[in-house]
Amino acid sequence: MTEIIRNRTIRPSTRLEKSKSYKIDTKTVYRGDILVVNIDHETKSFRKSYKFNGSDVAHKDSISFRVNDYGTTIDISWSGATPIGTASKATTPAPKPLTKKVVDKAPVSKSVSTHTKTSFDPISNADTTILILGTMPGDKSLELGEYYGHSRNRFWKIISTITDNDLPITYTDKKALLLKTKIGIWDVAHKANRKGSLDSAIEDEEPNDLDNFIAKHKNLKVIGFNGTKSQALFDKYFDRKSDLKYISLPSTSPANTGIDFDSICKLWRQILTK
Repeated sequence: MTEIIRNRTIRPSTRLEKSKSYKIDTKTVYRGDILVVNIDHETKSFRKSYKFNGSDVAHKDSISFRVNDYGTTIDISWSGATPIGTASKATTPAPKPLTKKVVDKAPVSKSVSTHTKTSFDPISNADTTILILGTMPGDKSLELGEYYGHSRNRFWKIISTITDNDLPITYTDKKALLLKTKIGIWDVAHKANRKGSLDSAIEDEEPNDLDNFIAKHKNLKVIGFNGTKSQALFDKYFDRKSDLKYISLPSTSPANTGIDFDSICKLWRQILTK
């Protein structure tokens, strides 16, 4: 018997009022398995786990749950399968004060005393065929509100080199280059505690909804991991899809000084192979 784990975060900030249903992919769950679904909330101290017998979901592509948020309580109702045992309502305490969410072009508030940091929205469109995943933005990127904002991060130079394009100067040009070359970028962690910018300092991370991203990007063929930590975080929270190619890449971080530019470009060109 194998436990298959799915993690979902309730995200009211990114969903329309009428869209409160969340799908759980069950295509890789077999009759002898146990499916474990862990649900938390993007702003509230809510976490609940549900277990399903594999025999109840093995013949389905997905099941779903609906969220009813009553302020002090959150009610989860399931469609497609019934959890093992009785799922009771989960009571949540009043939301804790939140740090201001970091969005594109918005610097992190320097008055925040904690080390909780939040990643950016993805850069992608319907034509995206390659997704590059980092861990989460470093301090310089958060300050600038830009992906790979540190002047010594080699990401933008690598992408322009391997795609035979001029090095973009402005952030607008950088984003345009990604869309032109059908490359998308995002981070595995939605938010985490991290003092400084080293991947080794990431703690208490919460993942982005990558399953939903993959499902929506029908042309996606390749996922590249920018460094070993992003790959480790992805494998911690998500199952790999059989129809996607996954490539481990050397980090473009300024901290990765052990590889020269020509060598790192040679390895990064793997993302372009069909």
